[in-house]
Amino acid sequence: MRLKMLNLTRSLAIAAGFLVAPVAGFAGTPMTYTDGERALFQIEVPDFWSVRTGGLRDLTAPDAENFRDVSRIFGLTPETHEGIWVGFVSPHGVASLADARDYLTDIGQFLVKDAQVETSRSRRIAGLPAQTFSGTGRRGGKPLEFTAITIDMPNGRVAVSVVVFEAGSDVDIINDINEMMASFKVVR
Repeated sequence: MRLKMLNLTRSLAIAAGFLVAPVAGFAGTPMTYTDGERALFQIEVPDFWSVRTGGLRDLTAPDAENFRDVSRIFGLTPETHEGIWVGFVSPHGVASLADARDYLTDIGQFLVKDAQVETSRSRRIAGLPAQTFSGTGRRGGKPLEFTAITIDMPNGRVAVSVVVFEAGSDVDIINDINEMMASFKVVR
C-alpha cells in the first residue's frame, strides 16, 4: 500500500509540475465560472467528465451557531475512474494568495481529514501568481492524496482548485487533469 501511495505522490507531483505547460490539440468543453453576472474564469472540461455545480448558499456546521457563506462550486469527476474529484471555486472575501491559504486551512477539514501538507510551491499559472500545496490525508476512512492550487486573479479575486485522489485510483487520468488546468483562463 505504501508503494502505491509513493507512486501516487510522484504522479501528483508530476501533475502539479505540468499545470503551466501549454496543451496542444486539447479539445474540451468550455465552462465559465461566474459570480452573479460577472464571468471570472474559464476552463475546458475533458470529454467523459461529469460536472456538478453548487450555487451560492449559507451553511451552518452541526456544532456551530454561525453560518458560512459558500460560493459557487464546480465539482468534476471522470466518468470512467472512481475515487478522483476536482473542484473549482472563487470564494467571496478571498482577495489574495495569503487569504486563499487561510481559506484552504478553514475548509480543508471538510475535504480531507488528517491532512498533512508535504510540499508547497510558488509558480505561475496562466501568467498569474499561484501557489500549490500537495499532501496526504483520509476521507471516508480511505487514504488519499491531494493538490490544492490557488491562482491570484485580477480585481481582488482568487481561484482555488483542489484535486483529490483516493489511494489505488487510476493515475492515468492525470493527463486529463493537466489539460484542464492548463486551459485555465481569466475572463477579462
